[in-house]
Amino acid sequence: MKYSLLVLALSALSPATYANCVGPTVNGECLGTEVPSYGSSDGYQGSSGSNYQYDLNNGSDRNSYSIDLDAQRRDQQNTGVGRSQDRSRGQYGGGVYDD
Repeated sequence: MKYSLLVLALSALSPATYANCVGPTVNGECLGTEVPSYGSSDGYQGSSGSNYQYDLNNGSDRNSYSIDLDAQRRDQQNTGVGRSQDRSRGQYGGGVYDD
């Protein structure tokens, strides 16, 4: 319990980052320089055609998404229907890029 509170406190203090961005990020858009990613996830595309940064059916992606405030903000501001269609099919993407 103490460990999870410490992680939560540290994540609240640290600035949100964009996985491939070196420099400032505003509303999920990299205003700095984008560098190649060598991580395990190359993104996720739902059957509706919507593109996401994370596949939330994948445990590793789900953990990364849980601390990525920019990705969560993009999801909150998204008004497209593609995400709803994907979720109705059991496809859970996070950090929508386009819908």
